[in-house]
Amino acid sequence: MRALLQAGACCMALAIIVGCTRASNQPAHPGGRVAHAQVELKVESVTSGPEGLAVAYAVRNASSHAVLLVDGLPEWGPTGYVGLAPERAYVDLSGDGAVLLRQLVPVPENLDVEAPEVPALSRVEPGTTASRRLLVPLPLRTSMPYATGPEVTRELSAVRELRLRVGYLPAADDVRLHGATESGGTAYRTAEYGQVVTRQQVLDSGPLPLDGVK
Repeated sequence: MRALLQAGACCMALAIIVGCTRASNQPAHPGGRVAHAQVELKVESVTSGPEGLAVAYAVRNASSHAVLLVDGLPEWGPTGYVGLAPERAYVDLSGDGAVLLRQLVPVPENLDVEAPEVPALSRVEPGTTASRRLLVPLPLRTSMPYATGPEVTRELSAVRELRLRVGYLPAADDVRLHGATESGGTAYRTAEYGQVVTRQQVLDSGPLPLDGVK
């Protein structure tokens, strides 16, 4: 749980443009149901450069109700919590693929933690789009909120399949929101682990093309 590199100039970066992806019919990452088709994830570019691997994406809410993105991942320093890291993503290197996660990751059943890591929430109104960018250093390293195995390091050239998954909650009156903060100009709220883990839905980009990026 360390902060990822901040955004900057990406010299000699290679980029590809990919299309709009609706909710995947494949099983969601643990801790989320398959997302509603009216909430769309569009990966706009994947770039590789000196800063690392950057993914620009947008979530469009075409439904008639607001949604809450589960995308405010925390930043940690030597003395503990620092704040929110707008470009941070979890990295799961299970198998020969890589999954970049902007969502709540459930606490494993066999693990006791003092406090679950719950991302902050940002509201997306009906008919609007939230644009985001994530950045992870290269080579890729396992970066999950709970250690369940050895850390894996993998060169991007060895990744067979890259996916992005983004969590959100349908906004509801009984979702208990707490506090407010600002990170990168975006307003965030926090919610309780139990409500997020049971209501979170997950958008899956599907396999992202890596030709010209590795």
